[in-house]
Amino acid sequence: MLRYISNRYVVLDNDEEVVLGKFYKARDLQEDILVFIQIIRDDKYINEKFLPNLIDESMTLLQINSVNIAKILDLGTHYTENERCYYIVSEFFAGIELRKVIKGNYMDLNSIVKISRKILRALDTSYNHKLYHGSLTEDNIFVDENYNVKIYDFGITQANKGVNIRKDNSIGFLCPHQININYTDMESDFFSLGVILFDAIFKKMPFSIGKNEEEMLKLIDRGIDWNTVAINTENIALVNMVKKLIRRTEKYNNVKEVLIDLSKFMYVKADIEENSISTLQQCESDKNHNKYQGKFFQKALLLVLTLTILVTVIIRFQ
Repeated sequence: MLRYISNRYVVLDNDEEVVLGKFYKARDLQEDILVFIQIIRDDKYINEKFLPNLIDESMTLLQINSVNIAKILDLGTHYTENERCYYIVSEFFAGIELRKVIKGNYMDLNSIVKISRKILRALDTSYNHKLYHGSLTEDNIFVDENYNVKIYDFGITQANKGVNIRKDNSIGFLCPHQININYTDMESDFFSLGVILFDAIFKKMPFSIGKNEEEMLKLIDRGIDWNTVAINTENIALVNMVKKLIRRTEKYNNVKEVLIDLSKFMYVKADIEENSISTLQQCESDKNHNKYQGKFFQKALLLVLTLTILVTVIIRFQ
């Protein structure tokens, strides 16, 4: 059981087994603050210069001014009985993993847009500092109750010479050229974002998750069966954006293009809502008009009956 790291950090979560790559809530005894700490195994995917490279990347993260990008506070080597690992300490954020938000059905299309915009702004800021992410998943994006976002693991793939370290289930978010030749770039992040958004919209992974790299590539090559998901006038613009994020040709060239298409979705949705309101207002107007006509008819009928009775009485007494 993971408890103390580097005689400085005490892990507050009580998992019976250590999950490598998981973000554990911990306390920094030296600074007396809450932090996140994760343990990464030194395996075949880890470059020999990973740790010194990550120190450099952590310095870059400290220079980036973005509320949506988590900073790395400390890192080092951690030894267990059987293997050497690395520990990475990041700033704490009072939220939960995006995976839990999606699976808990806490997201509608509006909240998906809010979260997407913050992720894209974070990516745009990092690209301005020549830093791609390379390992976006639903487990390193944290969301709080107000849908504020904090993205973790920036710098890890870049420190590993562009090779994704294959944390648990991360293979389902990797683009083909990451799986094939361990090459990571901006398109890798766009692909990962497309997979995340697909899951957020339809509550299922677009390609499923392969047991290994060969199987994952076959699943991607097979493509998405769009007949199995519910596409409608409300989500079609967002779905088209997802399609462009994950396809291999005619892709987005930069973050601004993605944001433009996201804005188009917002306009379409606003137009649908406006039309719905207009329809409701028209129904209400028709209802009020019918109600007015009904009252007028009742008054006219009453007047006719009154006149009929009056005429009958006059004729009778003549």
